[in-house]
Amino acid sequence: MPMVDSFIINICILITFIFFWHQLFRTRRLTYHSPFWVKLSDGLLAGALGIILMRYSIHVNDITILDLRHVPIAIVAYYGGLVPPLIGAAVITVGRYMIDINFSSHVALFMMLFIAVGCGLIANYLQTIPWKKWLILLIYSQLIFSIALYIVAPVYKAVIFAAVVHVICTLIGGMMAFYFVRYVRRNSELFLKYREYSRLDALTGLYNVRTFYYYYDKFLNDAKANQTPMVLVMLDIDHFKEINDTYGHMAGDEVLKQLADLFRQEAGEGAKIARNGGEEFSILYSGKSIKQVEKIAENIRNRVERTIFKLPQRNTIQMTISIGVAEYQATMDKDHALYQEADRALYKAKDAGRNNIEVFA
Repeated sequence: MPMVDSFIINICILITFIFFWHQLFRTRRLTYHSPFWVKLSDGLLAGALGIILMRYSIHVNDITILDLRHVPIAIVAYYGGLVPPLIGAAVITVGRYMIDINFSSHVALFMMLFIAVGCGLIANYLQTIPWKKWLILLIYSQLIFSIALYIVAPVYKAVIFAAVVHVICTLIGGMMAFYFVRYVRRNSELFLKYREYSRLDALTGLYNVRTFYYYYDKFLNDAKANQTPMVLVMLDIDHFKEINDTYGHMAGDEVLKQLADLFRQEAGEGAKIARNGGEEFSILYSGKSIKQVEKIAENIRNRVERTIFKLPQRNTIQMTISIGVAEYQATMDKDHALYQEADRALYKAKDAGRNNIEVFA
């Protein structure tokens, strides 16, 4: 049946468009707290999808068409609140007037306005489980659509079959679309989470050694190509083994986490902080002179020395760190030379009595 075929095409377009739509905003997904440009973009895309769905609509009579244009409006309302559906409804209304300007298109204007506002308010204020909220949004938007059809149909009995098929296809297509949206969003969340975990140290949340080498190579290439200053700071906790032996490894882990927080606070903008392993950390700088970094390193050393670290069972300790600092020199003929010099400076600091800074010069 042509009518059913058109609705199946609508559903297929809806699912396909959602997939590519999601690829565009994988890292900037629509939420109630998204910046305005994200809500604007999603609203425009919802409107574009609505126009495409109207292209494959059912012509009930000379002036009336049926399709699933209200489903993308409900979707952006569910995830983004009131603003995206209003934008999408405006785009769809323009598209409807481009098809034809008649009594039906005027009714469609108010229909889309009521759908957008109603769905946005329901999504904002209705507190219930996701599937129930979505079903209510579908039913509401379909109710408005059916009322609009009743208004524009000269003899409603003549379009009752089309109206029933439209309701069924809205519920089936809407539920399929919502399932697919949730599926791709959930998988993207897992993908982004795993990607982030692959870059970070699980204990401290700092960059791991793999990410350290990524930024090391990146900053090194910039230093070679553009003579951009590059400085590497190596930091190591003094007598960390004694902390583990005395208070246990859980206490040692707690110290590492608190120390990581301290580094974030003191390292400054643009610093790439990594845990290279055990109690050894590193900080990479690009665009800062060695004098600037030496001052930052001294602030870090001084702050650590003055900090009281809290351990499990209400124990507290104080500790110190040793720091080695080295700056990239054009005379360094090997890529790992800077790392070696910073590491040598670190061990000179330890050999000199710990709790101090040595700078490679």
